[in-house]
Parts: sequence; structure tokens; C-alpha cells
Amino acid sequence: MQYHYGPFVIRGGRQFINTPYANWDYYTYNPRAFTGVSAVVDIIGHPKVGQWSGNSPMALGGSPATLSFMAARMYSYASRYSATFTTGNRYTSAHTNGFYVLGARYQTPFLGSHIDLQAWYYDFYGFANMFYGQAGISHPLTKNVSLFGNFQVVSEGNSGAGTSYLNALNADSVDAQVYGGRIGIKFGSNHDDNVALVASYSPVNYNSFRHGGMIHPYNDLSGTSYTTTMQTGISDFGPGYAYGIASNFGFLANKLKLNASFIRYLVRYGFGGSVYTYNGDYGFPTGTAIPDQHLWSMDVGLSYDLSSILKGLYVADYTDISMAQNEAGYPHYQNPYFSNRFYFKYRF
Repeated sequence: MQYHYGPFVIRGGRQFINTPYANWDYYTYNPRAFTGVSAVVDIIGHPKVGQWSGNSPMALGGSPATLSFMAARMYSYASRYSATFTTGNRYTSAHTNGFYVLGARYQTPFLGSHIDLQAWYYDFYGFANMFYGQAGISHPLTKNVSLFGNFQVVSEGNSGAGTSYLNALNADSVDAQVYGGRIGIKFGSNHDDNVALVASYSPVNYNSFRHGGMIHPYNDLSGTSYTTTMQTGISDFGPGYAYGIASNFGFLANKLKLNASFIRYLVRYGFGGSVYTYNGDYGFPTGTAIPDQHLWSMDVGLSYDLSSILKGLYVADYTDISMAQNEAGYPHYQNPYFSNRFYFKYRF
């Protein structure tokens, strides 16, 4: 159900939302959907005509308004592993109370540049609370070329301390921070093409979940951080740092889209790329961690719009390969890791 009046829209029931750490995950076969209530209101400026028609996810990024707010309270979701809605999440199959999120976005021209600021607060009941902030600026160099820079920060507290959910992950608390930066160039008639240098850093916080690892129950590795790839990201590796290059290009009037990235990681407590088990101390995989493990990951993806045949039809293919290094003297985990996903989709 949806009600839309002027700059205000509210939805209830099963729906898509697109927030930094609760979203529909671009790389999954079944987009992650939620059950609950969400609302967006544009306070300053005017919404885009037809912005909320169809099945597009509720989000702040789609409006040209100067100041916008979003709120959502979600109780269950359908993950990438199943189309069935559940009150669990990516860490547990047990019943949880879901989460709520509040977000705000402000964008404005400034001295010939464009500034975009976002702030979000999440409460993942029984797991953690999270603040996410993002700031960006772009400055035109020529008609078709712009220089841009972005900064992001994640800070998580231990609102889930002592709960059975964290105990099941062999952890007592959450204390995580991630800092990220991106600088690059946009070009093309619509500035859709871009190449950027990217970096992330996460400090060690001893005795918390993965000694400083993040809890993100409704967001996968292919999500928000500037240095994540389809299967690899500092948000699940725990403390360490990453750097590399990421790019996006459009061809044939943007019908053909190509993205490619190469990222290097240093993980303070490495497990050969294994991140999806939590049965060891502090939520790490079982076994002996590899100190300061180096990893690299390469992503290549392409998609082609077939709307000329049928509106909403397209094909896509994404490939990711990750390699963990300096594993000598330690058990051999998932190395190298290769994944390829081909899509033939119709959005209606």
C-alpha cells in the first residue's frame, strides 16, 4: 500500500527500500525485500515527477530536493537465500524484532560545486546501533568533465551487549568504526562514466565482535563501502584497510554498462577470505587467524538494456575473483575464490 501527496509518500507492507545498510543488494538474484512501514518527505525543494511510481525502492537518492528525510520500521525480510519472509537476519534464523532507520539528505550548489550530505541512524534490535555519515562534493572542470570526492564513516555501538543474539556469535559487544574515501573524475554528457581511487580503514577494538568488526544484518558485501566488491569487503573482514581503483562506463547510449574494480586488502585477522561462519572466538571463523593477511579482489561486470525489445528487459554478467595471500603455515581456506553470475531479468 502507498499514499502519495505532494512531497510526502508513505508505504506499508512488503516493499523495497534502499538505505546504506538496509537495501536490496545489487548482485542478488532475488532483491532483498522488507515488510514494514517507510516514509519519505522532501522539506525543501520539489520532488521529481513520478518519483514514487512503479516498484522503485524507497530512497533519499532519487529526489532533486534540497532537504529530504526518510524513516522506516521493518519487521521481516526476504534474503538472497530465500524468497520466504523471515524475522531472522543474515546472522540468525531466530525471531528478531527487526530494525528502524532514520535518514536525512541535504544537497546544494556551493561556489560552483555541488555538495551532498547524508546522515543515517539504525537500531538493529538486539545486535547493534549504527551511525552512518557520508559527504560528497563535485566540481565541473569542463562541460563534460567533473572532479569529485567523497568521505564516509560508520560507527557502531554495543546496544546488543549481553543479548542472546550476540552470544550465539560468541561475542559480548560490538564496537566498530570504518572510514572511507573516494576521489575521481566523472565524464561524459551525463557524467555517468567515472574512475576513482578508493580507500577504507577500520581500527582494532579488542574483545568486541571480531575485535572491531561490523554487524550489518540487512546488507551484504556488495553494498555501501567504497572498497567492497561482489564477494569481498572490509565490513565483514573486520579491522584492517583497503585501497584500489573503481570505475564505471556506459556505451551505446548507455545501453551497455561496464564496471570494473581492483582492490587490495590488509586484514588484521585473516581467515583466507572465509567470513560467513561465526563459531570461533569473538565471532571469527574457527581456527587460527592469519595476522595481517593480504588479499586482493577484482570485479568485472556488464549489463545490456533490451528495452527496445521489451521495456524492463535486460541481461547482465558479473565476475569476481579474490585471492588470499601469506597463508604459509596456516590451514588452507577458500583460496582463490571465484564467482560468476549471469542474469536474464525482466523488471515489471
